[in-house]
Amino acid sequence: MRMLMMAALSAAVLALPAQAGRIDNGQQLVTECNDYLARGAAQDNNVARAPHPCRSFLQGFFVSLIERENARRDALVKGLPYASKEKCVRLPDFLSYSDMAQRIVAYSKSNPQAMTLPAQTFAQQTLERDFPCPPPKTP
Repeated sequence: MRMLMMAALSAAVLALPAQAGRIDNGQQLVTECNDYLARGAAQDNNVARAPHPCRSFLQGFFVSLIERENARRDALVKGLPYASKEKCVRLPDFLSYSDMAQRIVAYSKSNPQAMTLPAQTFAQQTLERDFPCPPPKTP
């Protein structure tokens, strides 16, 4: 009984940070990224950083971008049709989490109407604006 109670308490404690860091829409993403940028400027880079909701969101977002690109390339190799509702983006060789957070905040200032969109869509639109694919070459 004691072990069961300890397991339940541990699960409840572990679930709290995940719930507190949930980002659902653009407004929440911008708020968390503003906080992430403010903390980053004040934090000593020689110490380990605690997980932050903005950075955690961006990590998941970039993983989903990689998986989507892998699926597109796999379909292309196999000759299968691949349709994506997202526009093509061409990311630079290096894009830090703080750079992306700054871009998200900047996008919110120029597109306040997009703040009600889902956070994933908001981040995607930021990339589409900042890193569009070059137009196809015409022969």
